[in-house]
Amino acid sequence: MDAFFFLSVSVSVSPSSFSLLFLLFLTTFHVSIADPNKDTDTHFTSCAPFHCGNLTNISYPFWTDHLHRPSYCGFGDEGYELKCMPNQPPVLTLSSQEFQVLYLNASHGLLTIQRLDLTTCPGEISITSAFNYSETAENVTLLYGCRSTGLQSNQSFYCTRGGREEFPVLVKDEENECGEKVEIPVGAKAFDDLMNGFPAVNETLLEPFYMKYFAYEQYCEQCMDSGGRCGSNQSIPAAFACYCPDGPHQIHCHHVSGTLALLFFFFFYF
Repeated sequence: MDAFFFLSVSVSVSPSSFSLLFLLFLTTFHVSIADPNKDTDTHFTSCAPFHCGNLTNISYPFWTDHLHRPSYCGFGDEGYELKCMPNQPPVLTLSSQEFQVLYLNASHGLLTIQRLDLTTCPGEISITSAFNYSETAENVTLLYGCRSTGLQSNQSFYCTRGGREEFPVLVKDEENECGEKVEIPVGAKAFDDLMNGFPAVNETLLEPFYMKYFAYEQYCEQCMDSGGRCGSNQSIPAAFACYCPDGPHQIHCHHVSGTLALLFFFFFYF
């Protein structure tokens, strides 16, 4: 079969063209066929999609130490580290506060998160280049250290902060402000209900709400389309990296198909 193949080529093309074509074949064949003795790059194998708690098929920008998924498999922000517990929602930490991840919509970059509890007093969540809730939630204003009287029972609750007992007070207008003012995000519907006096403030703060996240979506799409897995540069965690079977690349994997190139030249000469 091989002898007939090369014989037919030598008859159809000139010797000089055949030599050029044969050289091209050897070059592209070497590029397109992987060395069987060469192992797949560690970065690529480490960054495979993973299961965490009761959520499945999780990938960039998230990572976890619990399953030996290195931080370079995620975005360079500590908020993307997940704590995984069997049959429980994953837990992430934002501004030193822990939240359960109830739902993850990777195609829209949305998380549904919920405070674990109010034993520790809630604080503000920093809006960064990685996370933002301003379009999906509303802020509730709480006051710490306020000694105002005449408050309704649903306007305050008990928690601890810095080892001290606190009774944060819900503020609906500026006239009653005292102590330290802190703004806490809650879901839009929960906020409306709270302002209308339906639930207590502590019940509202335990309602789930949405968080938008950002992590080089366009770069990651290019990387995945080329057969790679998204991650961050180990030397510069804020920079994107595309991990491919043959090693790390900047944005996408590089492939050269020897078979297609060879077929192109056959059609060109014939």
